[in-house]
Amino acid sequence: MAYHIKQFKQGEIIFHGGDSSDCAYIIEKGQVEIFVESNDAIIDILNEGELFGEMGVLDQSPRSTSARAITPVVLLEVKTEQITNRLAESDAIVKALVGVLLKRFRTMLPSQGMTAKSSNLLDQVESVVEQAGLSKFKLESELRTAINHGDIQTVYQPITDIQTEQITGFEALSRWSHPDRGYISPVEFIALAEETDLIIEVGDLVFSRAIELLSQLPKHVFININVSARQLDDDQFLKRVVAKIEQHGISPVRLKLEITETMVVDFKKAKQWLAKCREIGFPVCADDFGTGHSGMEQILELDFDVLKVDQVFIRNMFKSDRYQIIIESIANMAKRLDTKLVAEGVEHEKELKVLQNLGFDFGQGYLFGKPMREEDVIKLF
Repeated sequence: MAYHIKQFKQGEIIFHGGDSSDCAYIIEKGQVEIFVESNDAIIDILNEGELFGEMGVLDQSPRSTSARAITPVVLLEVKTEQITNRLAESDAIVKALVGVLLKRFRTMLPSQGMTAKSSNLLDQVESVVEQAGLSKFKLESELRTAINHGDIQTVYQPITDIQTEQITGFEALSRWSHPDRGYISPVEFIALAEETDLIIEVGDLVFSRAIELLSQLPKHVFININVSARQLDDDQFLKRVVAKIEQHGISPVRLKLEITETMVVDFKKAKQWLAKCREIGFPVCADDFGTGHSGMEQILELDFDVLKVDQVFIRNMFKSDRYQIIIESIANMAKRLDTKLVAEGVEHEKELKVLQNLGFDFGQGYLFGKPMREEDVIKLF
């Protein structure tokens, strides 16, 4: 898309109230005043680097004010699509905020007898999108309350030794049963928590419960827990976990920390974090291995203790030879790198047999057990 520079002399009108809103402007040089022509009242004075004319672009209304060059000015033209496309793709909360602020600001300006044209974008913001954004705000507040009241449940899915078919560990998973909406998918509320610091609180809750459970289980049993990107950035996270395991007399090797490929965007920081975990004694797992574009790069750069092969490979191993070839390659690679292997999504005996022959270490899936409550875990032993 071509960028257009426009120049105006001192005192020259850039646009009048009532003109069509075909673009916005960034001031490259000079000063601009925004005013109302009917009484020449100055609304604002803008300087270099500031944006103006964006309101009409957002809702496709005619210009509600006028703009005039106070000094000779150079303006960079910002096309409608450059703004509206980005807004359309943004988070629902962002759209809702933009919509609410836009409508509120419009009511404060003189109408000058102008009426807004129809705009698909504004229709979106005013109706479905605004409601979605406000619903998201509401859900976030309810999630915070649920965390504070301990209403986020922690369940544990068995992880089984592939060769002996004995349960040797569990993965801790979060569940939320909303009082009005019922069961809410972890994909939804964990993603929401990860957008804020709520994920830190959810994580601390899960770690506390898992460590407490480990203190009641045989010493060979371990628990895997997912770690979010925000927890990796929290300098106090590992210190809090260490304090909890020391309080309960738990060996750090029994707590395995899982991170996904998509979280590792800074290899230098990830290496430092893995080094800290190794120093403490926490094993680190690469979760959902094989689904991201950086899988091989991670193996080269980061020394994981465990690879969890994503369930998409396990569930499709009999649908295509390609899946079996990839699984065999991963198994051979892990063996040579002295890295433990976990197969996710194991549901059938025939899958188990293949994994046993390939030398996988652990399996997780409905064949071995569904997520269960803490008291049911304790009964197993």
